[in-house]
Amino acid sequence: MHNLDASLQLDPMNPAPHGAAAAFVCRASDHYRNAIGPFGGWIAALLLKGVMSAPEVRGAPLALDALFMGSMEDGWLEVRVYPVRQNRSVGFWRSEVWQAGRICAHAQVTLSMARNSLVLQDARFPEVPSPDKVKVYDNPRTPVPWVGQYVFKPVSGVLFSRAETMDSTLWIRDAAPRPLDAISLAAICDTPFPSPWIRLSGQVPVSTVTYSVYFRGDAEDFAQAGSGFCLVDTRASLARAGYVDQFSSVWSESGRLLAQTQQMLWMADTQPA
Repeated sequence: MHNLDASLQLDPMNPAPHGAAAAFVCRASDHYRNAIGPFGGWIAALLLKGVMSAPEVRGAPLALDALFMGSMEDGWLEVRVYPVRQNRSVGFWRSEVWQAGRICAHAQVTLSMARNSLVLQDARFPEVPSPDKVKVYDNPRTPVPWVGQYVFKPVSGVLFSRAETMDSTLWIRDAAPRPLDAISLAAICDTPFPSPWIRLSGQVPVSTVTYSVYFRGDAEDFAQAGSGFCLVDTRASLARAGYVDQFSSVWSESGRLLAQTQQMLWMADTQPA
């Protein structure tokens, strides 16, 4: 079993809290650990997996809007899933991660039934070398386990390079090949390099506070992407008052737009060493 799937195994919790459609327990994974607690992309995948594991769920993920409200320690986590409203083609769910009686993360998850509609696309696949022409990156950041779960091939925006912008473009895939789906994509969307680290000469502490993923690919796109590389094209606009933004588009090797993501990161007010 792939490390991601093993780490996201959910055991039903009975009885579920009042009002919850389902509740599960899950152990925080050593493979996806960050400097403090789990990697944010893994938390997002856990929030989404909880909803997709609940009974009476209909449709495919359209959006995930998460808040990371507190750190998580090693050990057991509780995932609580609540139905908010189910319309004919769109469903709204709430997913929460609790530990030791305190809520640590929350997400609004929107699911949608596919419909035939007009197709208009202004987004353009970036002109970049194919992943086989880009070298694997020896990541210089402070070693954390989750980084080892992916293969990084940056096209631009190398860490600690004092670049003119905070932007980056990166080919990435699971280190152990795994067919792409919405769960793994939710995690991949959080893999871009922290934007300030590209313009700075060293590492300052950062932590995601708000995290949104908009799923633009469908099952056919995911199947075509398979276990290949995804291109994560990231832009940042402003680091100020202790926070910095990031906006990314995620593409398949064949040029299909798979997801768009945005997040706001807390940034320490210290200078890099």
